[in-house]
Amino acid sequence: FSPIFESADVKSKSYSANEFMKLVREAKLADTASGMASKFSELKGAEKMLKKLKESAEGYSELRESTRKLREETDRSELVKLKKQFQNSPQLQKVDGEILSWSKRSERIKRIVLQARPDVITFQEMDHVQQFLQDKDFSARYTCMVDAAKAYKPPTYTGHKGGSPHDDLSPDKYFHHLLASRAAFAPKSYSNAYLFRSKRDAKAPGTHTIDSIDTIDDDGCVIFWKKDTFKPVELGFLRIPSDTEKSEAVVALTLQHLKTDTMLNVLTAHLPSGDEHSKELERLAVLNNPSANWTARRICFDNKDKAWKEVPYEDNPKFVGVTSYVKYF
Repeated sequence: FSPIFESADVKSKSYSANEFMKLVREAKLADTASGMASKFSELKGAEKMLKKLKESAEGYSELRESTRKLREETDRSELVKLKKQFQNSPQLQKVDGEILSWSKRSERIKRIVLQARPDVITFQEMDHVQQFLQDKDFSARYTCMVDAAKAYKPPTYTGHKGGSPHDDLSPDKYFHHLLASRAAFAPKSYSNAYLFRSKRDAKAPGTHTIDSIDTIDDDGCVIFWKKDTFKPVELGFLRIPSDTEKSEAVVALTLQHLKTDTMLNVLTAHLPSGDEHSKELERLAVLNNPSANWTARRICFDNKDKAWKEVPYEDNPKFVGVTSYVKYF
């Protein structure tokens, strides 16, 4: 949509795509330097807490007032100023409908994959696994299911996170769901993607044809492969340690080339994001942290019984992070 105008007036100031993104980067840096980014985090936490409290609850009035002040402070953010500056830009108004719309994004992703025809694909932050498996064109070539006879079904939540006996992704059931699904997919439990899409559909039921209560999934890491090129022989997961009830994992898949019998190991993971120093420390801890409790489990195809079975890792290896898991292969 370049050039990007500040308003519908063609005489208004315009920017190239690179110039506009430079403005965004500069605003983010300014907000970080001024402490405004921290204020946004405080505001988010305060708003979340305010929603949970009843108006009659002790401390509600004080929290509401502090939240109001935080909103006033964040309104002076450089990013907020930039948003107001371009709020009437006809180019940016097209972003939601023509760029961020999932129906259009998914079609672009599918078109790129089918044109490039890669043997193996790894996706991160994928929360539409069932959609891709049910897509006629995509599923004709690719799958992430190690057991072709099994249909993928997103995990079930029937209550608040961690509090329901039917919660498929509670910490004690997480591995069971991963292995039983027979999919090379490790969803993050209680992910923001799931919460956002379920809340959105609750507000406007029946208006989102791609999402339904049966297809809304958590986002996570997934591996797809060409069905006519490889067959899966092993699928494993390394759960990343967490102090909370949330879970996520590394996906490890061993494929056998149908013509040459060559084995190919494919691993995918999603490290914590963020450019703060604390986030870099989190990433390093995911790669290697001997003091944390790492757990890995796998299933392998038994040629004799023609079935997938859970098999312990050979020599009982001690995994201490993603790096050690990769080295095992």
